[in-house]
Amino acid sequence: MRPAVQTWTCESTSAMAQQPIPPFNGFPDDDPATVRVPKTFFTNVLKQIDDLRQLRLLLYLFWQAEEQQAIVRHVRWEDLAADPALLALMGDEDGLRLTLQGLVDRGWVLSAEIKYLAETYYFLNTPQGRAAVQAIESGEWQGSQQDRQPIHLPDETPNIFQLYEDNIGVITPMMAEILKEDEKTYPASWIKEAIQIAVARNVRTWSYVQGILKRWHKEGRDNEQNRRDDSQDPERYRRRWLKRD
Repeated sequence: MRPAVQTWTCESTSAMAQQPIPPFNGFPDDDPATVRVPKTFFTNVLKQIDDLRQLRLLLYLFWQAEEQQAIVRHVRWEDLAADPALLALMGDEDGLRLTLQGLVDRGWVLSAEIKYLAETYYFLNTPQGRAAVQAIESGEWQGSQQDRQPIHLPDETPNIFQLYEDNIGVITPMMAEILKEDEKTYPASWIKEAIQIAVARNVRTWSYVQGILKRWHKEGRDNEQNRRDDSQDPERYRRRWLKRD
């Protein structure tokens, strides 16, 4: 069924811009996964978009259409609301609902209700999409009713900024610069594990994480297991410290 539209206040793009932006390593040369976007998007639609979430959702729908194997590409509300990555981009379900309705109101996305399924299908406003909506409205729709596996944005490994916010706290501008430098210096796997160790020891400070990283960089990552063993055997630790081991 078509979701009811609720009043929702969009976050300003300036507030989003204040969040630290992680370094971008560049687009790969050999990535075969491309997404086709019509030229009309750039010559007509793009200049009309004044809502960041509308831009995000419209690009998401172009990606969805590229990923689907069906003859007629479409999405359902249930498919969209079940994608955690998309919900994060929209803020929440209310944000997604309002943004999707905004695309429909603008005419960039078409919607059609299939009454016998009690569902609403959404199509990009392309010749194929317009033909599909016409077929639904005239009762000639022959789309498959079989359950299909929703397509979701792939999960990515959390970057240093996400790990910091999730485990330590709010990122200040000064801390953002420190994190950028540490991300360049240490492998991502080291950073993630060092944060996990700090959390397990209930020492949620970046200086503590840096201490672990610096020690690994100086002594080698493999020596950490020796330190853990020593922590369980104080006498052995004392002998090692006195270099009598």
